[in-house]
Amino acid sequence: MRKYQLPHLVLLSTLLLLLTLISACQPVQSTQTISPPVETTAASPTDFPLAGQWTGVAVNGDYCMDAIMDFNATCEVGEVCGHYNLMTIPCAGSYTLQGVTDGVYKFTSGDFIGNCVASQDTFTVNPDGNLQYTSRGEFGETTGTLSALVPIPVIYDDDGSPDGTVALMYLLSDPRVSLKAVSISYGEAYPDTYIQLIGGLLDSFGITDIPLGAGRSMPLGGNNTFPEWMRELANNFWNRPKPNSGKEYPVEDAAQLMVDTLINSPEPVTIFISGPCTNLAEALRIDPGIKEHIRAVYIMGGALYVEGNLDDLVSDPENNVAEWNIYGDPLAASEVFQSGLDIYLVPLDATNQATVSHSDTASWQSGGMAADFAYGLYDQQISNVGRDSFYFWDIMTAEIMVNPNLCEFKELSVEVVTADGNKDGKTRVMSTGEPNVNVCLEPDAVNLVNTLNSILAASN
Repeated sequence: MRKYQLPHLVLLSTLLLLLTLISACQPVQSTQTISPPVETTAASPTDFPLAGQWTGVAVNGDYCMDAIMDFNATCEVGEVCGHYNLMTIPCAGSYTLQGVTDGVYKFTSGDFIGNCVASQDTFTVNPDGNLQYTSRGEFGETTGTLSALVPIPVIYDDDGSPDGTVALMYLLSDPRVSLKAVSISYGEAYPDTYIQLIGGLLDSFGITDIPLGAGRSMPLGGNNTFPEWMRELANNFWNRPKPNSGKEYPVEDAAQLMVDTLINSPEPVTIFISGPCTNLAEALRIDPGIKEHIRAVYIMGGALYVEGNLDDLVSDPENNVAEWNIYGDPLAASEVFQSGLDIYLVPLDATNQATVSHSDTASWQSGGMAADFAYGLYDQQISNVGRDSFYFWDIMTAEIMVNPNLCEFKELSVEVVTADGNKDGKTRVMSTGEPNVNVCLEPDAVNLVNTLNSILAASN
């Protein structure tokens, strides 16, 4: 892993800037009392009490940081046996055990990724099984209480887009996510073709246990289609290498896969949609009872108070109010919006407010195979549009699904226009009616980029 070391003055300036950008939160009070060193011993190599993955909020004054930490099953003094990720700084690194005194586990940090400096960190196990965390360094003192990390089960449903594919790489890299199914809907790609490309990519990562699904090749209603030139690019995997291109992977019908995955899940599942809503709408037609098994639905789509984006792909469209994912199958989106599900919408209103640059994507290369693929694909996308930075629509939505605090949501009554000529696919805010959608309108652009970079750069 590459190491970064900020000069002291730059670090202090960065921290002061962050303090002005982040809203105040209630500090987590540390209950830890560190006694004078009496005796230092090695942790048992067969029963390390900190073993596992942990998550929580770390607090330094008024500044709050989402934290993920993990420790090996065994650990001895002098060994690197843990890792940390303070995503909103961003800063990630490793932990080397220095010793254990009166139940206090003492570590030094190292192998820095991002805006980090050296620290001395201690952990104790609380009576309730949580970890009490204290970090001391040039930044002062940071404390927090960490609980065992329980990944959220997610069904991923995209239409074969570049940013949707990078969103999949993000979800694979974030330990807070457990992917239960991966499916491709009607949209930018031909589902039957693109799911095989995804299957080969996952196989190259050593992932062969996630069920794959392909949706229908047309919308549930209407005949809105993406340009053929775009589908040809998708067929060619956006000009990226095609791993395992000679193999064919078992694929189920996407809607039926959703139904089966939801019914057989022991807990409610979150659905991520970064294309048309065709597969979910069809699954609801097959079995409306699956709503009881859906925790929430996060959708990248729509344009509520801003113009649409059809002109991104076609010249001089008559329709300047629709966004592509909703426009691709307005009927499906309408059925999903009216389903009574807990829907969280990330429209163009939000995604227009944040971009990633070449320097951001370059940092992803220090991560694992999924992060490296994300770098190659999205760095190429930024170059293709001839800009210094570019929007990250679907990736942003995936991040917000895992980190809901990265956007302020507003409850609104939203309908989808399904048959109105040049307004087909418009997401219209209604002045009457009960709210049916939670809409992200004010994203935390700075911490969205920081979190994305930290998760991918520190992945393995």
